This record gives sequence, structure tokens and C-alpha cells, in this order.
Amino acid sequence: MTPDEIVLEKAKNYLDRLPELLDKHSGDKELFHVNEKGLIPSLSTVLLQEMEKFNRLLVVMRKSLVDIDLAIKGFIVMSATLDSMYLKLQNNQVPDNWSSVAYPSLKPLSSWFEDLILRIAFMDDWLKHGNPLSYWMPGMFYPQGFMTGVL
Repeated sequence: MTPDEIVLEKAKNYLDRLPELLDKHSGDKELFHVNEKGLIPSLSTVLLQEMEKFNRLLVVMRKSLVDIDLAIKGFIVMSATLDSMYLKLQNNQVPDNWSSVAYPSLKPLSSWFEDLILRIAFMDDWLKHGNPLSYWMPGMFYPQGFMTGVL
């Protein structure tokens, strides 16, 4: 396979497997019940903050995966960002445009992507089924915020 074919195949695979955005409106209504002071529970605030960060990452990933496909096919200009992403995808590294909005990780791209799927599944389960019995703290963008929310 040519480098273009390799990158196109990887981009399509990642795009096909990319989860949908986390949507507050599809979640458990009890999580966002407003108390008499007009506030939602602190852990729900933590969940909303985590969802916002994961959604920002998913939006960047989806757009760049579509753009890299268009750039390789010649429909848009291959920018410096897309060129860097092209090389990173070839070398199984997390593209810089993703890592700039992602959680810190030293994993190669394939493992990083599998980890992302698990993190989003955890957040989605929390959102749709309420507070879990235990929390996956390393799966969060900002575990210190979770600790503050617990207190």
C-alpha cells in the first residue's frame, strides 16, 4: 500500500469508530436536578466539565479526519497541521492537533484511541445511568476537579 492509502485507511477506521458527542439531554434527569438554591449536584458539575472536554476532543478529531481525507484526495489544501497529522498517522503517533486538546498520554496512537473509547464509554455510562458505584479517576481529564467535587 502507498502511504496515502495507509493514512486513508487509518483515518476511515478511526472516523468509523469515533463515538458520538456526549449529550446532556440524553442523560439521567436526576443527575441534573436543581436544588432549592438553584444548583445541580457537584458531581454532576464535574461530569458536565468532563463531557465538554471530551466533546471538544471529538469535534477536533472528527473534523481533522474528514479534512485529511479531503486533502489526500486533492479537494482541499494540505495545511501544515494536516501534513503533520499525516506523518503522525503513518507512524502510529497521536497527532499534535489532537494531543493539544486531549488528556496527557504517552501511548502510541492505536492504544491511545482504544483508551479514548473506554473513557468516553465510562462518561456515557455515568451520564445515562447516574453516578457509578466507583469512579475511574485516571479516565478523567481533570481528576483534581473530581476530588474537589467529592468534598
